[in-house]
Amino acid sequence: MTASRKFRETLTLAYRLVSALQRGEKRCFGVTMSQCVALELLLQQGPMTVRDLARDLGLDTSTITRVVDVLVRDGMARRTRDEKRDRRCVFVSLTARGRALATKLERCADDYSERILKRIPAEMREDVIHTLRVLIEAIDDLPATCA
Repeated sequence: MTASRKFRETLTLAYRLVSALQRGEKRCFGVTMSQCVALELLLQQGPMTVRDLARDLGLDTSTITRVVDVLVRDGMARRTRDEKRDRRCVFVSLTARGRALATKLERCADDYSERILKRIPAEMREDVIHTLRVLIEAIDDLPATCA
């Protein structure tokens, strides 16, 4: 088996395992993963346009619009216009209820990460984090294309 195939299969397995575990962790809060990451990003970044939210999450604007629609409907987020500069520009921000849930989700993610780290030998943890950052940079620098 080639190194590239071994890498792909390992990365795919890691993605599936992390996604499945995260879904299980977040499901108890009654939100989808897309809603969860949107809430957490809005908590970290503050008010954002739908376009910026979509870009930062790597999702289509139409997908994020649907996510935001549900968050607004459920009282987790609100849409506001920039009345002073450009009234066409609509920002999404968290309500108090949304901030409370996003804070719980963030704590849950921190606990989840801590449990994973405890399973990695202490002397290897910084190396694992560094390697993941190198992987993220490599992925981020490479456009997704199928030739």
